[in-house]
Amino acid sequence: MIPPADFRAWFHAATGLVALGLGVFPYALSVAGAVLGVVAGWIVIPRTPLEARLRRPGEPWLNGLRTYPVAVILLVLFLRPATLAATAWAVWAAGDAAASLVGRHVRAPALFGHRKATWSGTPAFVVLGTLAGYGAGRFVEATGGGAGTSLPVVALAAVASALVDLVRIPPDDNLPNALAAGVALVLGAHLSG
Repeated sequence: MIPPADFRAWFHAATGLVALGLGVFPYALSVAGAVLGVVAGWIVIPRTPLEARLRRPGEPWLNGLRTYPVAVILLVLFLRPATLAATAWAVWAAGDAAASLVGRHVRAPALFGHRKATWSGTPAFVVLGTLAGYGAGRFVEATGGGAGTSLPVVALAAVASALVDLVRIPPDDNLPNALAAGVALVLGAHLSG
């Protein structure tokens, strides 16, 4: 059986794959899907055994299961074209999952004495977040989601999200990480365009 912390990280990354559909589906359907994600995270999953697999011990009710879909709906609503929303979502979903998995399985010192961040996990966030974000952006661009952004701008978004990840903002890191990626993409695209 997969350890709970690994299961959470893989689940986090896997749900980020849904971002690939943002170029295929019309905007209204993407928003409806994001709303369904909120319903799933706030109402459906808490009534299933999946909740117990995803919840950290002692974690409050307002946790990642509830903040993740809220972050997604904010990205879908406010980042246009769809490539920006997909890129931010992939940066954050893949980067955060990579930091968790690599940080726990590749022994490295704590990053500047940080309680959870390591010299293996945080670089994994940036590298895998950048690659996933750029790949998702290119895929969504190719499927009709609008113009993508450059690799350096995606890397900037991954760095911004990884840095925000170091500042544990309650109740969970999903909203700040996603918003940092989104804001960095918008600013980077604006400055480079």
